[in-house]
Amino acid sequence: MKNKLFLNNFSQIIYCIFFAACSLLPVGCTDNFENTNKNPNKLYHVEFNYVFPGVVYRSMNNLGELNYSYLMTYSRYVVVQAFCGARQDEDDGFYNRFYVQILKDLEDAINAYTDKEGFENRLAVVKTWKAYTYYIMASMYGGVSMSDALLTDESKTEYRYDTEAQVYTQILSLLDEAIALYNPSSKYTTDVVSPDPVFGATGSIAKWRKFANSMQLNIALHIQNLLPETAETYAKKAMENEDRLIASNDENVIPHWGTNVNSDVSFYYNRILKNVESGAEQFGETLYPAMSEYFATYLFSFDDPRKEEYFEATNANAKSTAEKPYLFADTITRPHICAKNGTDKCPDYTEHQADGLNPLRRDSLLAQVTVPYVPLSELPYMAFNWQAELIEAGGTATYQDPLLSFPSKYNPSYVKKTFIDKAAPMPILSYSEVCFMKAEAKIRYGAGKNSAEQYYNEGITASFTQYGITAKASAYMNGDGVKWNTSKTGFSDRRGLYTAAINGNGGDTNHLEQIYKQRYFAGYFNFLEAWNLERRTRSLCFPPFFASGTSTIEGANSTYNYSMERFIYPRTEISQNATQYKKALENLQAVSPFYRPERWGDNIFTSLGFAKLNPDLATAAEKYVGNKRIVFRAEYFEHTYGATYEELLAKAKAMTDETNDTKALTKAFNYKAGSVLGTYLIEN
Repeated sequence: MKNKLFLNNFSQIIYCIFFAACSLLPVGCTDNFENTNKNPNKLYHVEFNYVFPGVVYRSMNNLGELNYSYLMTYSRYVVVQAFCGARQDEDDGFYNRFYVQILKDLEDAINAYTDKEGFENRLAVVKTWKAYTYYIMASMYGGVSMSDALLTDESKTEYRYDTEAQVYTQILSLLDEAIALYNPSSKYTTDVVSPDPVFGATGSIAKWRKFANSMQLNIALHIQNLLPETAETYAKKAMENEDRLIASNDENVIPHWGTNVNSDVSFYYNRILKNVESGAEQFGETLYPAMSEYFATYLFSFDDPRKEEYFEATNANAKSTAEKPYLFADTITRPHICAKNGTDKCPDYTEHQADGLNPLRRDSLLAQVTVPYVPLSELPYMAFNWQAELIEAGGTATYQDPLLSFPSKYNPSYVKKTFIDKAAPMPILSYSEVCFMKAEAKIRYGAGKNSAEQYYNEGITASFTQYGITAKASAYMNGDGVKWNTSKTGFSDRRGLYTAAINGNGGDTNHLEQIYKQRYFAGYFNFLEAWNLERRTRSLCFPPFFASGTSTIEGANSTYNYSMERFIYPRTEISQNATQYKKALENLQAVSPFYRPERWGDNIFTSLGFAKLNPDLATAAEKYVGNKRIVFRAEYFEHTYGATYEELLAKAKAMTDETNDTKALTKAFNYKAGSVLGTYLIEN
């Protein structure tokens, strides 16, 4: 991946100075937000350029934990089997870490640099990061405390929640202030962020300004269901200065963690890889992110080469060649083998030899072959009251789930190690995403100098370029469903619950579907944006997660539950900020398109105001409740290498340079011929 901006260039600075400074702060959870407001500690005797990298680092860790524990799986890009289904965070971990470990330092910096000549760019950077932090919080909770947050009035015993609309309005105003302050040509040479934890050691004020402008466009589109007039105003304003939006992959906002295992490596590495690499733990497939079947249906249906950049091939993580491969039983045809005896004995040998038609006969047979990429199933595999369908009425054999069990725990396609390694990326906003945002703004508001189709094509190309596969973009972009104003229906998941499709042929609604889905494909590993995009557009409408019975989660269904719509407020708020907490729930109910009464409405299934109503809710019970019978079929694996023995053989020889048929097939696909299902005549 291009645009690798590592923190390790200054990891020792962070480790030696920043963490010493942070020892002044309470870095754990506070008893209540009141204590946060009254915290007297000040950090600005420590130089800003030592403190700000630590703020970004802690932001990344907080978001990394959020991603791993929740949004990875809810985005449906990947599966972390241990975290499937309805889950809620009742403590104040995320909530207080945002305020205590991030916003507190940012507020101190704002106080230090406001109206201080020569520090306008630093002030703009801090305001931009503050706006981004509140955007994360509003995406999670809805209304949060922003106006009352971090006040120093010690007589104040409660703090109010701003409404969701008020929070977004203040975020946009913060970005207005930041954009007005940025001056890439400032005469003050010290008014920079150096080392810059987001755009590399040398940093770039011009890139920070583009981040602020692009984030403003992103938020404008994000709130169009909640604040339509504000959304249009800010979207048009951002599009008036397209040259100040992210315009290349070199300007992507993708900070990376560092490589020092003692100070700045990624949250993912510490959680997933560290103990495995050290030998302290075994590789755990339930904790290691792997390809989601629903995302896979799109990658396979549209022959998307980015799957090779996003995921490892099957068995790539195996420590030994002795690990068994995953074999898929496919149906192929071959020239009829009319043997008198042996394993290929033909039951109609005499008749076939007599009629002279063997050159026209073909066998249909089962053949086991490996497939290059294998998704991992969410857990549970089915709802507790479902069963596999009988293959034949009156029989006992049932259809087998092809993803139910694997010969090796290394069979699934896990995420590329670069995404979870020490210096893993934290995607925030990319050039390709901005292109799709511009395409949407063009359709919604007529904004921008180019057509929506031009922006759309630019976005796909930008994504392919980001991963160094520009040469593969043209073939992909000319495929049905991907090419502008075209449609295609692709593969279904193995349970037949969901079908990958892009309905792009038609008017604005169809074109928006193409834009939304391509933004989703390009935004891989940007879990927050994927979660936000789906909630506000409902363009993908993935099925729910399935349950195995009763749950302790308020409002959870015993059979199925859709991805969480929001995070609940910390339980401490109920007793320590009770009056304002109740008002916050009233505000939530006033704008929510889908409100659940459990836990006073403060539950994970209540939609936020920016979201659209999930259209599947109306028919969910009909679809998923009851004694369902499932016919399993992994159609996305079928005929991966061809439908005939001849096609498989040709590909095997091309892949291996083997001339011997058996050696080529074994080496390429672990090919194993199975039973003959039948023999038929072809036309002469």
